[in-house]
Amino acid sequence: MRLATLAFLFSLLIVTNTRSQSREMGLMLGAMGYRGDLDPTMYDTRFIDPALGILYRRSYSNHWAFKTGINYGKIHADDAEADNQWERNRNLHFRSSILELTSQVEFNFFPYQTASPFSKFSPYLFFGVSAFHFNPKAEINGSWVKLQPLGTEGQGTELYPDRKRYGRITGSFVYGGGFKFKVMRRFGVMIETGVRPTFTDYLDDVSSTYADPLAIRREYGKTASALSDRSLDKDPGGNIGRQRGDRRLRDWYVFTGVQITYTLSKKYIDSCQPFRIKLW
Repeated sequence: MRLATLAFLFSLLIVTNTRSQSREMGLMLGAMGYRGDLDPTMYDTRFIDPALGILYRRSYSNHWAFKTGINYGKIHADDAEADNQWERNRNLHFRSSILELTSQVEFNFFPYQTASPFSKFSPYLFFGVSAFHFNPKAEINGSWVKLQPLGTEGQGTELYPDRKRYGRITGSFVYGGGFKFKVMRRFGVMIETGVRPTFTDYLDDVSSTYADPLAIRREYGKTASALSDRSLDKDPGGNIGRQRGDRRLRDWYVFTGVQITYTLSKKYIDSCQPFRIKLW
């Protein structure tokens, strides 16, 4: 509900006469990346996965528009490809799908609407919010296993009552920029990239310190215990209490792609006109 309220409040920033609003729909093809405990670099080309989406955009003036969309993609990272020895020794990896519902406000630097025959191109910025579902998995013995139910950092065990299981549906802020241009009378192309600072530190199932693998094994089984600590050179006493991730920093993901849109409107806005709102 908080995300829906924020999206509505963002839309209230756009004020115009509903008779002149133009609408368009489109597809987005691109890629997703990730930044978190297993990879601190946002645009690491080693960990790029395909993504796609559908979108609806409504222009409220030549400069302001509201966009909503559904995007789907994947993210992954692997300590085996890390640059430093500590991460390689930690020996963790993950992959996760991302299903996202997003609402954004766009600002065009130059007058632009796909419906307008006078529009040519414009750089633009956008900001908004997203709600998304994620589900980190890791491979063991040839199978990919869902990590959240296994409490790999002791979540939900009697020994660690303060560590609660993380939810797999959460939210993020969204901001970014791009460049849009007309290609035909009713078609437009947008090239954009947008980052998502999320409200979770568990996109990769890594956040805190190592838990006692025996406590995890008692409650979740041998597979959960094995996935909680995969270090290559464990001390005889294990890594209990040592750093596994960095809880001070939340995880991020990024969606970069090309949008192809088709205008549903024959009318377009020739100037910014005030004070009535209609999203759909």
